[in-house]
Amino acid sequence: MTINWQKAATLNKAELAVLSPELNRLMTGKLVATASPDWPAIILYSEARWDALSEQLRALPNDNPDARKVQRRMLGNAQYFDVTEPLILEQPLSEFGSFTSENNSYWLVCFDETSAELWSEHNLISIAETTKPEASRLIQFMRGEGRDHQGRTIDDILAFDDFWLEHTHDFVQWLFPIPEASRANPMAPVLTQEDCDVFKCDSDLRQQQRKALDRMLAFYGLVRRNGVIEALPGLNPRDHIWLKAGGHNHLRITRIIRSLHYCHQPELARAVQAAFITLGHTQGYVNETSLGYWRSATK
Repeated sequence: MTINWQKAATLNKAELAVLSPELNRLMTGKLVATASPDWPAIILYSEARWDALSEQLRALPNDNPDARKVQRRMLGNAQYFDVTEPLILEQPLSEFGSFTSENNSYWLVCFDETSAELWSEHNLISIAETTKPEASRLIQFMRGEGRDHQGRTIDDILAFDDFWLEHTHDFVQWLFPIPEASRANPMAPVLTQEDCDVFKCDSDLRQQQRKALDRMLAFYGLVRRNGVIEALPGLNPRDHIWLKAGGHNHLRITRIIRSLHYCHQPELARAVQAAFITLGHTQGYVNETSLGYWRSATK
């Protein structure tokens, strides 16, 4: 597609509307254009889609630097277009997609009738040609494609019964990695920024970690339902020793919360955090030191 240039990038809505039924519906209604949160591109949203998304953006935690960055990028650069208004992308929004030269070619990638992405051809080719780095040993393990330092797969570990989950001390570092090296298991991997980026982009990888979480929750007498962590019937300090004053499971729980937070599952991390703090206080004897670690695990 081509873009008309004066002091801003101007798109012809009528020409775009005939390209597909989805674009026709998108281009004939009210529109919002804003910067992509992750890519050097501009996103076009229908008014209804943007209203829902902007509400979610405003609800992000203000104390999270990544959340604040996304808020500034998307909310701060949003441009609104009425049905009859021409689609003129002003600066600085146009700069997010490298729309600074009329000699470039551009692509509009339509996902559905509520959203489309506008890319410069240069940026789109650069992204497509980016060499995918080899997955780390941790990522291979989490995907079920590799083994840990003992030769176990993730499925091998998730098949442990409760006895072995309690008395085996070198597996939790693989299921719930954090940026610091483990003193208990120096053979375990350390979570790198590259690993975090993979978790961010790979929903299947996050699902694998949720499977690991569900197994550990069952071990602790808990269950995850619709994003909420609940106690199973029969939760008690005798059978679930994490409810006692201290112990190595308190360190595990801190790790689990932190790992979920680092691996781009912040809402789940907070749900796990809230459940352990509440139940540890109301149904057990968890000491204040451990509760303090759990409270700070998402900071």
